[in-house]
Amino acid sequence: MSPSSDVIVVGARCAGAATAMLLARSGLRVTVVERGRYGTDTLSTHVLMRAAVVRLHRWGLLPAIAEAGTPPITRVSFRYGGDEISLAIKPRDGVEALYAPRRTLLDRVLVDAALEAGATVIYGSRVSGLIVAAGGRVEGVVASGEDGGVLRLKAEVVVGADGLRSTVASLAGASTYRAGRHATGVIYAYWQDLGV
Repeated sequence: MSPSSDVIVVGARCAGAATAMLLARSGLRVTVVERGRYGTDTLSTHVLMRAAVVRLHRWGLLPAIAEAGTPPITRVSFRYGGDEISLAIKPRDGVEALYAPRRTLLDRVLVDAALEAGATVIYGSRVSGLIVAAGGRVEGVVASGEDGGVLRLKAEVVVGADGLRSTVASLAGASTYRAGRHATGVIYAYWQDLGV
């Protein structure tokens, strides 16, 4: 079976969709395999820091986020114990505000851009195995569809963008370089029309 893609990206959320978009924009044949459905929500932090907003701006995708009604964030506050620091977001790098789009919007904008760039996205297929060459090099995936069908997809490169508990990393036997413990908690809240 010859490769049908240059790259297979497993995961069509913000990391996988952005990777697929950039690879497809550079002219590569990209196939994305996603276990979920188009436009579904996922548990995630909300706010995009400046670097992410700058990327969306440079990729030409920030207007879609703003036009969908995502409110611009022009001031942020940090509370440490009884202390509070409030900072204005200064315009820089073509970005005048931060944004906190729902993942239903962010992931959809990114995957639509990947599709527009020529990537193929297969939804509702869970990766259940890797295709491994005789020398141990991963050269594809085996995925099971919701209908019970099995796909065998080959590519020169396989990217595991399938999250914290990556199936691709597990199947490939990838080692953990660093594990940490969370020692903080963050609460996000949204208020509208408070006059501040």
